[in-house]
Amino acid sequence: MSGEKAYKGFVLFITQCVNTFLSVLKIIVQSKFGLKLPKAESNRCIVLANGPSLKTSLEKHPELFKQHPLICVNTFAVTAEFESLKPKYYVMLDPFLWDIKNETNLRTFKNLEEKTTWKLHLLIPKHAMNNPIFQKLKKKNSNIVLTPFNYTVFKGFSNVAHWFYNKNLAMPQSLNVTITALFLGVNLGYKEIYLVGADHTWHENLHMSDENILHTKVTHFYENDTEIKLVPYYISGIPGNGTRKAHEFFDIWSRTFYAYHLINDYAVKHNCTILNASEVSFIDAFKRIKL
Repeated sequence: MSGEKAYKGFVLFITQCVNTFLSVLKIIVQSKFGLKLPKAESNRCIVLANGPSLKTSLEKHPELFKQHPLICVNTFAVTAEFESLKPKYYVMLDPFLWDIKNETNLRTFKNLEEKTTWKLHLLIPKHAMNNPIFQKLKKKNSNIVLTPFNYTVFKGFSNVAHWFYNKNLAMPQSLNVTITALFLGVNLGYKEIYLVGADHTWHENLHMSDENILHTKVTHFYENDTEIKLVPYYISGIPGNGTRKAHEFFDIWSRTFYAYHLINDYAVKHNCTILNASEVSFIDAFKRIKL
């Protein structure tokens, strides 16, 4: 057993060396050096994921969300809460969001342009900065501050990764925008981050059709149950929009939950505590609390 353990340790070490080397090369090629994030003006912030349980949190503790800086994500601007809560930061990651052929995406950017009457840092990947939809926002509404970040995935030794994370040159793989929001919350300088609305109960909504096509219910806190329909899991960017297989999605979810542990390790090194205050959540990387 000791020989097998030594062999596995050697293979892991070599793998980490290769991944670290490739990640550094990727940073040199892809990342923009010198990107700065605004500095936190308080110790605590709240990250609003858009899971169904966020509705309960907002109803039970309405005043709490007005007392601390908020980081919202994705299509939060379509909600009435966007105007009433006035989040300080807004995080987008998936290029699908700036496809305004989608009705929800179009509403999101329309509301951002017309309803943002306070200073809002819109944090987006640096490669999206020149996209016409963001340039239009910048031109039409001076309250919106476009704030780029490097979405360059680092895989390798954690101490090396943390050095590049701290320089805003790389981050863990973010297969869910909540990962990005938490990472940016740490780098903004917050020492206590509350996470709400991060249900991550996708597996409970899975359905396999008789044709072996995987379906799910896409649910957000701002949708009514009567509006929720089963939709197939498509692969974006593939001719014909083929559907993903079951093992592919369980692999994606595995990497998603693992990324939260990477974020927590990084937060601890920064003397930052992430607390999961979601009413419902399958994330096990952070201490669970009740608001």
